[in-house]
Amino acid sequence: MERIKIFAYSWIITFLQLLFRSAWGVISVPVAMQFHLTSVQIGLVLTSFYVGYVISSTPWGLFIDLHGVKYAVLISSLVSSIVILLIFLFPSYDIILFSYLLSGFIVSALFPSSVKIVSVKLSPLYFYLGMLESSAPFAVLLLGLISGLLYNYWRIFYLLLSVSLLSVFFITLSMKDDYVSGKRRETKVLFTRFILLSILVRSGEMWVSWGTTAWLFPFLVLYFHFCNSSLIFLLFSLGLVSSTVVSSKLPGLIGEKKVVQISLLLYVLFLFLLFLSRIGWLSFFLGIFSFSFRSPTDTLIVKFAGKENSSSSIGLANTISQIGSLLAPISIGFAVKFSPFLGIFTLSAGALLSLAVSFLI
Repeated sequence: MERIKIFAYSWIITFLQLLFRSAWGVISVPVAMQFHLTSVQIGLVLTSFYVGYVISSTPWGLFIDLHGVKYAVLISSLVSSIVILLIFLFPSYDIILFSYLLSGFIVSALFPSSVKIVSVKLSPLYFYLGMLESSAPFAVLLLGLISGLLYNYWRIFYLLLSVSLLSVFFITLSMKDDYVSGKRRETKVLFTRFILLSILVRSGEMWVSWGTTAWLFPFLVLYFHFCNSSLIFLLFSLGLVSSTVVSSKLPGLIGEKKVVQISLLLYVLFLFLLFLSRIGWLSFFLGIFSFSFRSPTDTLIVKFAGKENSSSSIGLANTISQIGSLLAPISIGFAVKFSPFLGIFTLSAGALLSLAVSFLI
């Protein structure tokens, strides 16, 4: 029972920060229509978020390894709750841009905190990291299910998210365990060849995961004019959830590296098949392979670093690899200005980079 509570807590705090950043992939459509946004302005919102996320991830990781999870989550949940509430109270493009930028600095504490909890308390690591990272697919699935409601009630969504983060703050106040590993950190281990190559692979994966999440729905609705675009996005979301089975089970059979390579290759295949054939159900498989590489890659990073450096290694990984997340939305936005298909080619570039580097690990 205690394991369930520990895992549920780590899963929820990860889920909430992922729900916030993933939501823009759906909410950007009604907001773009309401405020007459260009493709570059749409991409700039998530890029601004990742500016803060990239800068603050390593400091948060070091802070968590030194001082534990509790203080990091208390600060992050309270401040981000207030910042997100601004979107509900003062809806405008400038406020949305400001809130995403500032939130990037704050919510970047939550995922390293979750990884610290899992690496210290739960095993096998690849299984629980796979289950932890299922929070992202479930966040996108929820958004797919409520995408119709978000068209009219996107401000209410931000209000509910703010309240949820405030609830996490009060729950964390009652925590006794700070989830500190208790060992002396050797930070030089974070800069070994295998960790840095794995982080480079993760960079391309971030480009893929968050570029796809941010742009798939706008592609379907605004640029390629698919019929039943909401249904196609929902199938993509279900594929993301199904990716959990691949990422939490398959590494035990063929190893983390092979799962990463197979997933990246199949992602590129299904991305082009979907938009060239316009067969909607292919989005389900696109969803599976746009995320099944994530937890195997993070497992490799944590294994190379050791659990005593788990938050620091993930913090460093976020700092470097989230540059892919930072650049993808705005880069794809620029590419779309010239041609929607150029946007698709730009989106696939991250997967091809990661696949090439993975053979060097």
